[in-house]
Amino acid sequence: MRFGKLGLILCALAGMLTGGEAMAGGACGLTTVSGGVANLQYDPFSPTAFGVTITGVTLSRVNGTGGEKTSNIEFYARGATSAQNGATLTPMIAPSTGSGGTGYNQNIFFGTNQAPPILNINAQTPAPGVFRWAFSGNNQASDMFTLNFGLTLPSNLNLIAGGTLSFDIVYSCRATGNGGPITDTGTHPNAIVVSVTILSGLQASYVGTALDFGEVGDKTTAQVLAAPATFTTPSTNYVRVASSGPFSVALSSPNAYRLTYPGGTLSDPNQTLRYSVRFLGQTKNNTSPSFATVTCQRAGTDAATGILPITATLLEGGQGKAVSPQYGEVLVVTVTPLVASTPSGIQQNCPVL
Repeated sequence: MRFGKLGLILCALAGMLTGGEAMAGGACGLTTVSGGVANLQYDPFSPTAFGVTITGVTLSRVNGTGGEKTSNIEFYARGATSAQNGATLTPMIAPSTGSGGTGYNQNIFFGTNQAPPILNINAQTPAPGVFRWAFSGNNQASDMFTLNFGLTLPSNLNLIAGGTLSFDIVYSCRATGNGGPITDTGTHPNAIVVSVTILSGLQASYVGTALDFGEVGDKTTAQVLAAPATFTTPSTNYVRVASSGPFSVALSSPNAYRLTYPGGTLSDPNQTLRYSVRFLGQTKNNTSPSFATVTCQRAGTDAATGILPITATLLEGGQGKAVSPQYGEVLVVTVTPLVASTPSGIQQNCPVL
């Protein structure tokens, strides 16, 4: 037997990308990170990278209760999950901000698979991959500064459709006043939260060999039914799915799970061989051919995750049947991506079915 083409439909969503907010205390540091506007749609199956400029991200310093104020701060961005590995985040001068920064136009993002830089606010210059800001004074107008960021997402990031990207800020700072200078280090979890439209799409393929029962012309039906394992195809054959969101799977047999030869007649039992198929927890055959469409959880873009095994078992011997060098039919597997808002309660862990 052979497989027909897998039906694929891509669904797109629309959305907006904005910055998030983080709060922190301590002798020095940033009290808030807020703002940021951009538009980005990301297709995780595109072979090219996606880039966008996040404008108007405002960062505000800590002003301590004892009169201390943050005078200098340096930081880099860290990925919240391994799915962000390979992204870049580049600080750029915003029109509303002066020239108090060092480290513009370089990537300051470090994924979970990268060694981060060493922060040292007392060093003369920041380390590569670190952005530093010097606050200009103790007046209220100097309490904040604004940056634009260039965000680049490489192809094939394993991102969830409809999800968000979060960036932690890891910082080192120095404060003056109230007996200073005082130095401190810390992390703002989810300091910048990026809401990005991840298109819900998928790729699907059949992996393995033909579901072949071999030569059965000399086998009786009694012999076949007495040794089902002998006449069952290997479990190493499977449908492989990669998806950024949930998806549905349907299976159909045009011949209602009967093999026949070219020119054979399905209504003649001497010209057909009945068989069954086991797929996604369902066993289908000629007496029960209707397959219930299954809604599956997101498979991710990792080739090793979305494996859906399929096996076939012969139910009749070929002895007494019309002689032909080949009996077969085409099974049709349809895999369809679904929108990210598909209720989680109906999504199943399909590889374990």
